[in-house]
Formats: sequence, structure tokens, C-alpha cells
Amino acid sequence: MQMQDKIYFQRCFDLAKLGNNQARPNPKVGSVIVYEDRVIGEGYHKIKDSHHAEVNAVNSVTYDDRHLLEKSTIYISLEPCHHYGATPPCVDLIVQQNIPKIRIALPDPTEKVFYKSIEKLRNLGRDVTVLESSDQAKDLISEFEVVNLKKRPFIQIKIAKSADNFIGKKDGQVYLTNQYTNVFTHKLRAYTDAILIGTNTALIDNPTLSLRHFLGNQPTRAVLDREGKLPKHLTLLSDEYPTIIVSEKKDYHLSKNKSLIILDFSAEDFLKNLCVELLKQDIFHLMVEGGAQLISSFIKANLWDEAIVINTRIKLNSGTKAPNIHGRLHAKFTVDSDMVNIIKNKEA
Repeated sequence: MQMQDKIYFQRCFDLAKLGNNQARPNPKVGSVIVYEDRVIGEGYHKIKDSHHAEVNAVNSVTYDDRHLLEKSTIYISLEPCHHYGATPPCVDLIVQQNIPKIRIALPDPTEKVFYKSIEKLRNLGRDVTVLESSDQAKDLISEFEVVNLKKRPFIQIKIAKSADNFIGKKDGQVYLTNQYTNVFTHKLRAYTDAILIGTNTALIDNPTLSLRHFLGNQPTRAVLDREGKLPKHLTLLSDEYPTIIVSEKKDYHLSKNKSLIILDFSAEDFLKNLCVELLKQDIFHLMVEGGAQLISSFIKANLWDEAIVINTRIKLNSGTKAPNIHGRLHAKFTVDSDMVNIIKNKEA
């Protein structure tokens, strides 16, 4: 791949990231249109059910440059769509605009598209190149791929642990992370659709799971309460924010903005069934925050895609041991005194 190609693909990736969580459940995609080493158009998928990246890139081309499209190269971080959905097929737009050269970072993994647009363009005599092995392109569509191929939310585990490998005390709440890491944690919350915790975490910590330190949309909270033993005065059950309660009790008393999922907790596929039900409620990205038993259950079932592990310098000397998470280290960085590790599931 030529250096110029790398530059334009990188621009596609950077543009795609601007879609953030607004594009879900659609993939984050970026596109750049180039004529003789001059960018004449660019765009990204901004929000679900709206114009895709290729459309926004074409629409951004000025009137004076429109005639250059038939001599240009379009770079796209993902294979153009081939089917009608909320919008027409982007591959048809590329054909209609007579764009001769198409550079694609990654084939779309879904059955509706996989190589169909690429083959259509090649059959029409267009010059098509596909990278296929771009890690950045794969990361951009990781949520989209999980939702469409595994039929469940993208699952992100988040834990903070002490220097001696504990995540908390059984008899009370502990604070491990520093104030700057707290902001980072709330940024993660702003990105997710829902945060899931277990019964013991709700009882011991009485968390709000809200965005106190970062601006964004408040995610839905989800809490397990098999026997309906959580007191109604707990913040999750009594405040105004949306909360999903997962229980076996059909007569669960619900207050405003609270909803109920009834599941058999003893079922072998309980967690899978939970994921299916959450997906039905448009939970495409799920953060599992605690406690240790719940996180360990997701790890044991191999129902996770990414883990955020925050290592702190504080020692607890005793308490609840941190679950072991084995995967591929994706990124590592410090936030003041804390070390953040982002781990990817090796099977992802």
C-alpha cells in the first residue's frame, strides 16, 4: 500500500470515530474522496438511520468539483452497503457518480453485504482494492459485528482493583480509583447503552451509576434482583433515571421509568438469555461493572468482548479477589496514579 493510501485510510478511520455511539447499531464508517492527491470530499456516518459515510462524502463535494468525481478515488473504512434499509445502497451511489477507483479497508462481515458490493463494482469494471487486514478498521466495527453475528450486545467488563488484587470488601463500599480515573470511568458510561450490576453490589454500594463527572446521555441501569430483595429506597429503584430490573418475581413493584425482565436464573443459558432480552430493548453496548461474582460468570461463559482493568496503588490487604481476565492487551496508559489496561477477548 502506498503512503498516500495509508494517509487517506487513516483519515477515514479518524472520521469514523466521530460517529461515536450515535451511529449504533450501525457501524462507524468514514469516507474520503481524492482527486490527484487533493481531498475533494469526506464524510462519516453521524447517526443511525441517516446518510451513510459515502453519501456524506459525495454531498460534501463542492459544485465546482463535482465533475472530478468520475476521475477520483473514494476511500472507505468498510465495504459499502448493498441492500435497502433506512437508506438506499451506497454501492449504487458510487456507481451512479461514476467514481472509477474504490479503496476499501474491510469487507462488511454481514450476510447481506459480504463481498457483494465489491463484486458488483468489479463486475462493472471499477478498480477496487480491499485491505482486509486492518486492525483499526476491525476495531471500528467490533460492536456492529457482535450485534449482527453473535446476536447479543457488545459486552465490556470494567473493574478497578487494588495493588494486592482485591476489588472490594464484603461488608462495605471502598474507593480505589483517583479523581481523574473517575472522569474516565464516567466517559465510558456515557458511551455505553446500559450498565449492569449484581444484587450484592446494589446492596453494598447503593450506586447511582450516573454521569456526574462527564457530559453525555445517561445510560440505562440494569440490576439483578432474583428474589426481589432489594429495598425500594435504593437509588437505582427510586430515582428518575431508567432502570431495568432482572428478576424471577413477576409481581415486582415498579416505580416510574423502571422496567422488568423476567428470567429463570437457574437456567444454564441464563446470561445468554439475559443478553437476548437486553438486545430486544436496544441495548447494543453493555458495560458490566460488578460485582466479582457477576463478572466472573460472564468470563466463565466467555460472554465478553473487551475488559477495562484499572490497577490502583491502594492496598486493601483483604476482601473480594479480583476476577482473572485473560485476553489480548489492546492498550495501556496511566491516569495519574492509576494504570488502565484495555484487554480484548482473544476470540473477538
